[in-house]
Amino acid sequence: MVNKLDKTKFLGVLNGAVDQFMDHSFTHVINISHNDADGISCLYIIQNLLYKMHLNYDYFIYNRSVSWENYLKGILSNRQTDKNAFIFTDVGSNLKDLIPIIKNRKEFFFILDHHEVEDDLHIDDHPENLFFINPSIYGYDGLEHIAGATLTYMFARKIRPSIIKQGWLAVIGIAGDSLKSMDKLQSFNLEIYEELVDEELILDKEGLILFGSMHESIKKGLQYSILPFLKGFGGESDQKINSFLNNITINPKTKVIDLSNAEIKLLQNEAKFESLGHYTLLPHKSGLLKFAFEHALLLNILCFKNISAALSMIQLKSITRYAKSIYSEYIDNLAKNLRTLSIETPHYETEKAIFMEVKGKIPPSNWSDTASFSAVNELFDSNKILFLGGPEKKSGTIKLSIRCSRNYLKKNKASGVNIVISRIKKELGGVGGGHKLAGGIRLSKPSYNLLKKRIDEFI
Repeated sequence: MVNKLDKTKFLGVLNGAVDQFMDHSFTHVINISHNDADGISCLYIIQNLLYKMHLNYDYFIYNRSVSWENYLKGILSNRQTDKNAFIFTDVGSNLKDLIPIIKNRKEFFFILDHHEVEDDLHIDDHPENLFFINPSIYGYDGLEHIAGATLTYMFARKIRPSIIKQGWLAVIGIAGDSLKSMDKLQSFNLEIYEELVDEELILDKEGLILFGSMHESIKKGLQYSILPFLKGFGGESDQKINSFLNNITINPKTKVIDLSNAEIKLLQNEAKFESLGHYTLLPHKSGLLKFAFEHALLLNILCFKNISAALSMIQLKSITRYAKSIYSEYIDNLAKNLRTLSIETPHYETEKAIFMEVKGKIPPSNWSDTASFSAVNELFDSNKILFLGGPEKKSGTIKLSIRCSRNYLKKNKASGVNIVISRIKKELGGVGGGHKLAGGIRLSKPSYNLLKKRIDEFI
């Protein structure tokens, strides 16, 4: 991992992989992608590419719940041939697990990933049938500079320039991964975004940002915005929000995107928040699916509820009743959970950590997303790591969702969530893992008690 950006070297590796893919005349390709909005967007970009190339293909969704060895047992054929290729997109760069498998195969493997590489392996150690494209090796940040779908789109467009027509898929991946308004995009994410705007394949709009409910009325926008989460409005009752809007003579039924500049200014002055920015509209879709962030959020929800529905949703122009019901339930619960956290005081706090025990206040199935959006919204001290959870009856352990903010990472580059979890497991045992911003762990109760006493050592 390097700190200095090396665009020339990264693009050289990308172009080299493109040349290899085009030169080998493959007859069959298998795409394996991650089960989230970014991964599903990657999947469809590759599918569109292979369709344009008239190549036979299959796809699989990987949720990182099992090792690569066990997962690939049911996919790798006993009849090996160099006419087959595998394309891995947005699945994490677990080279230590993958290289021993790949070096014993005849197929060609292309790994397109933007996650930080933790394995201490040199590029010279890669087998000849592996083409590893990961911009984090060349100084780029997968959280800030390049989404998985951005990288996949760049790869596909170099092979077939007409893939630009499917560029809106990259924007869904960007929206789902960046968790910010589009005017704050950087590097390759910004380059691709601006290209698609210029081509009029997506629409860039400026206005009030209430991500999660941009397709709704201003009443629901305030009530169900999860980015930003608005204290005093988020998760509150219809009556309270209607009363506020009526008092400042704004019709609660006015759509968020239809608010006038004067109404936006009045609203921000009276509600005491600033949330102006740019958002993306997908012109070929309608309703919730027309909004890139909400479309991405819906995909993320469906990926864990009904993966088949998630896969079909990308192809639809309007949302189904089933998906709308799931989205509404999710956003309602999340807004209420964030409200609960915003008025709760930490159960236990140290110089470097905050512990929130929420058993009985927030359902365990909601802990992960509640922790994520509380960190993104900086509901707690952004200079500390959040440990949210409590006892899990089924396993008899303490389950913790662990999060930090981007602000924390900028100040503590050597102490992301994944590193902290590794240190905890080494000293106290437990099961878990994660990435720089997010992760989770299950510990015995004695280990949890020790963790609270020693947490600053691990951080």
